[in-house]
Amino acid sequence: MFYIKKILRHKNRTYRFIPIFSLLASILLIALSGLTLNAWAATVPPEVQVTKSEIIDFEFDQTHALLTFTDRNSKLWIAKVDPVTGGFKPSNGRGLLVDTGAAFMADFGNGPEWLISAAGTEIVYTKYLPNQPQSPATARVAHAVSNNGVWIPNFIDDEVAYASPLGNSDKDDPIPRITYQSSLQSRDSHPFYWRELYAPASEELVPNTQGSVGSRRWVEGMRAVVFSSTFTNDNGVAETQCFLYDVDTKVLEQLTFDDGEKGAIFMWKAPEFDNEYVFFSMVNRNEIRVYRKIAETAGADPRWTAISSIVAPRAIPNIWSPEFFTHNDKSYIFFTLSPSPVILDMRIPTYLALTDLSSTGFRMLHNTKSLIRVRSDPELFVTSNGPYIYYNSYIPQTDTSPAIQDGVWRVDPGLGPTQ
Repeated sequence: MFYIKKILRHKNRTYRFIPIFSLLASILLIALSGLTLNAWAATVPPEVQVTKSEIIDFEFDQTHALLTFTDRNSKLWIAKVDPVTGGFKPSNGRGLLVDTGAAFMADFGNGPEWLISAAGTEIVYTKYLPNQPQSPATARVAHAVSNNGVWIPNFIDDEVAYASPLGNSDKDDPIPRITYQSSLQSRDSHPFYWRELYAPASEELVPNTQGSVGSRRWVEGMRAVVFSSTFTNDNGVAETQCFLYDVDTKVLEQLTFDDGEKGAIFMWKAPEFDNEYVFFSMVNRNEIRVYRKIAETAGADPRWTAISSIVAPRAIPNIWSPEFFTHNDKSYIFFTLSPSPVILDMRIPTYLALTDLSSTGFRMLHNTKSLIRVRSDPELFVTSNGPYIYYNSYIPQTDTSPAIQDGVWRVDPGLGPTQ
């Protein structure tokens, strides 16, 4: 997950209260739309509770069947994932303590992340300087490396106040690299840097990121990063579009020129198109738009063109946390749907949905008969039975009590084992 806005209180299990004005009305709205939801999903898979423990913003390492996260006590943990059942070992996720003084997800909008390269698998995360108050001024980027099964944590740079590192996930690239941002910048400003992990002199401020909306991802198979950013166009109008920056050639490419405010972006090789690159962007918070580089007319130069669009329904019009995966030669996109435009609005139930590149609609993974829960931060792990989608679950906030964390749950979308 990559959230910029701080929502959860650090070292406190109580979530920020938002005045209740329409929880029952919102639930009723979803109920009234039940016929539509059920039409999208004739059969809804059961939800399974993986653990009752609070494990927020966990990330999976598929290759080694591991998960990592930082708890509210600033401890960085690793646990095993059962490749058959998908269960956590131990169930509370606290299998191996890797480091202390690590930033909780809410401090800077993101927890630890896996970095995968030909050099091996590492964890990158935000860590506070020891023996000093935990604050943006004492935050630094750090990593943990496994040496014969022993995880060794260390600062990447203990001099400059940086936070929220994101590593590449390219097992064939011999040079690991990260993006990160200043821990001192405002919540509304997200310019970011990149560097090769073990080459400090390679650090560079990525161009045109002063208006970055907090979405940045490495592209597997490229030494390039994609992101969305707001800028003023030639007509003096502010717009938010998608960009790709090649860190070797230093070429910045604007990918989109169409209407709509772009948000989260992911680019990958799509098996449906002979492993050509495609990407999706969240648009106006209510749409997933997929792009492919094609020639619009015979003889024309290929350009990035929208090839499909998935729009959220009116009853639950807000999309959060979209991600992709490929399975059995097909690409899928999963995301959270919410009636509320407020990120992590703990008053109102949310739902997970799944789509593919050939669809103009999507499949609901829950309906009105499902548990009344706030579901957030979905993540994918592929078991021997097929892909499972995991997520944090909360009993919604009421007029008299805060939201109550309900552990980690999963749902099996029924895509079957890897062929």
